[in-house]
Parts: sequence; structure tokens; C-alpha cells
Amino acid sequence: MVSAAVGVVVLAGGGVAAAAALADADRTAPTRYWMAEDHTTGGTPAPVPSVPPNELTGKLMPLPANYWPGPDLDPEGNYYYLPSDKALQSFKGARTGLSSSERAERDKSLADLKLKGMAGRSYGRGEGYGGAVAEIRLIQADPQQLAKFGEFTKKLIELTAGGEAPQVEGYPQAKCGLDDSLKGGKDGKEKIDALDCVAVEGDVLVTFRMYGSKGFAVKDAASLFKQQLDHLKSPGESA
Repeated sequence: MVSAAVGVVVLAGGGVAAAAALADADRTAPTRYWMAEDHTTGGTPAPVPSVPPNELTGKLMPLPANYWPGPDLDPEGNYYYLPSDKALQSFKGARTGLSSSERAERDKSLADLKLKGMAGRSYGRGEGYGGAVAEIRLIQADPQQLAKFGEFTKKLIELTAGGEAPQVEGYPQAKCGLDDSLKGGKDGKEKIDALDCVAVEGDVLVTFRMYGSKGFAVKDAASLFKQQLDHLKSPGESA
């Protein structure tokens, strides 16, 4: 969804160019719209990766009841933290083929972002509870620049949404969009529904995607996103 606009907005200035860099980094690994055996109740749960605790990973929602570690989000795995220097390297390596002026604009925008770090985690829900995968990424940076990125991402969600999405109770600034145009499964023909959401809380931007086929409920996805936002505001109080 987001990567389609990157080629255009990377030429823009300020926060939008930074948004393009971040958006593209979010989509560097191809999305696999199906869960392997070890991410469902039909297999053995994968062990929870060991990630050194820090302020940002503490803001990631713990595994809820009936959820297992999900598939890898990118080369860092399904549960990771990148400090500012490594996150910058990841963003700069995400786009190839840029001209020297485009690279200079991107690098300036990333510098303005004052990136502090990035963390991500995926969550697989067992088939007995409506098989689905949720992906959550947190970006910690300058609040003003994140606000610009958040508004940009919300507009993209509005433009690409294929159906009516629920509101997130208690978070009027959050935006969600339903994507009902996907195909997946092992044969690539199974209908997949997905919910994309974004919200900014202070110096942290949260991007959320949950997708599934049979048993996938949009209201459940919105509820899980709310759970993440609750945890972000009060770590330790959310399940």
C-alpha cells in the first residue's frame, strides 16, 4: 500500500520525504499472506526471541492470550529492536537507484527526523480462534516530524481503503483502513482481508497491519490495535 507512493513523495521535502523513507523500509520484505504450520494451532509454537529490554521494546504489546510469535517482519526477525544508527542504515539501504540529489534529500530528511530507534513484533493467532497475523512497528523520533509522517500515512490509507473500517475507541487521532483486495494462501488464490492502522502518541508512531482469511474479524483487529495503544500509554497495565 505505502510503497506505491514512495517514488513520488521521495522528491518532496521535509517530513513527507522522511515518511517515504520510513514507509519503504516498512515494506522491504515481501508480505506472505498465509501462516506456516508453526504459526497456527496445527504446529508447535516457535520460541519467543530474546530481545534485550529497553524503553522502546517495552512499549510493544506482549503476546495476548491465544497468540503465538508470528512470521518474520524483515531480516531482523519477528521481534526486534534497532537503535538509531542501525535504523538509519536500514532506511538508507531500503531504496536503491536514487539519484545523488534524491539521496541527499532523503538523508537530510532522516537527519531532521532525529530518529531514536525502531522496534517491531508479529503475532500469530491460532486457527481455532480465527487464523490471522498482526504486525506492529514502533518508530521513535522527533514528535513534529512523526506528526507529519502520521498525517501522510493516514491520507494514503484513505486513498487505498477498500471498505469501511472501524473507529478505534478512545483514540480519535488513530486511522484505519480496510484492504479487501488481497489474495493469498499457499495457492495464492484465497481471499485475504487486512486492516491497516496508524497512530502517533508523543514521540512514537505506531503502524499496525492485521490480515487473515476464514474467521478474520475486522473488529477483532481494531481491538488488538487499541490494546497496543493502551499499552503504549501505560506499559505494564495492558495484557
